[in-house]
Amino acid sequence: MDTPDPALQAQQDRRKLWRAFNAALAFVAVLLACFAAQQQMDWRAFAVAPQTTAGLAGVLSSPLLHGSFKHLAANASALLILGTLAGAVYPRATLRALPLLWIGGGIGAWMLGQAGSHHLGASGLTHALMFLLLTLGLLRRDRAAIATGMIAVLF
Repeated sequence: MDTPDPALQAQQDRRKLWRAFNAALAFVAVLLACFAAQQQMDWRAFAVAPQTTAGLAGVLSSPLLHGSFKHLAANASALLILGTLAGAVYPRATLRALPLLWIGGGIGAWMLGQAGSHHLGASGLTHALMFLLLTLGLLRRDRAAIATGMIAVLF
């Protein structure tokens, strides 16, 4: 059995990390652009309105909206860190899970939210990414997986 070259493995790991960081950074840039556009329009039609049929449309769009710059900054920093971790350690699993995490967070807000309110932001996505990292860390049980899960929970 051939042992992998440590220098080659380190180079591949750096490439995976940069690719994941750039993807997370690109998503944060999309959030910033949406926040800028949101200031010029009535965003309520794009937010989750719990327990209403019309409010289901917000399941797809609400993670792109934020109530304030402080709210955006909190979610952006979490998405940058957790997205980079998930994309670097579990690239395929993350790509497969993201649509489910996105929709699941929106449906959870729609089902559990208070009627008459509007829910927006990527907090559901950040919490889902943390749970994904923790769960995969517990299931895989290798050093990188366990470290990633611990960092996600501590963050």
